[in-house]
Amino acid sequence: MGIPTPTATSRIMITLSVENFNHISQRFYDDIISGLQFHRLTCPSCGHTGTLTRHAYYTRSIRTTDGIIPLRILRLKCSCGHTHAVLISSIVPYSRISLKDHIFIVSNGYEPDAVTKIQLSIPEISFWSIRSICRIFASYWKERLISFGISLSDAGKLVFECFHTFSRQFMQNHIGLNQLFLYPT
Repeated sequence: MGIPTPTATSRIMITLSVENFNHISQRFYDDIISGLQFHRLTCPSCGHTGTLTRHAYYTRSIRTTDGIIPLRILRLKCSCGHTHAVLISSIVPYSRISLKDHIFIVSNGYEPDAVTKIQLSIPEISFWSIRSICRIFASYWKERLISFGISLSDAGKLVFECFHTFSRQFMQNHIGLNQLFLYPT
């Protein structure tokens, strides 16, 4: 399966690599965005640098052990017409569950009574969400990680290797394009 080619209306995500994968909050996200040097970012669609500007925001909720955290996510627009959501690497695109919790779930999801134990640890995440995450991991990610020798033990290395090898965030289950930028850029 190849990487899809962007169209004139496609949205390619920009993911900023952060070291603190255990923390998600609006303040943390805003601090990362405020330190971002937009003029140094390259548009993932056209490849030009210095052409991205703030365009809009959308709200997204992330379910964590601390409860449901609403986040206001920045969208950038390039002079080429493409828009890009700006995520941090502790967020899995198209998921309302954090990267840390995805890793916890797939690391513990195969024991007997695992779903019940996981639900006790993360009550905000439903039984069906946990089952879905385990199913996505088993059907797509597990064999790929094993084939490329990628471990779940170091979140930073996992993120980098998944972007490098698969051009997407770990557990990103949609084919949407995504580009990792090391922070600060």
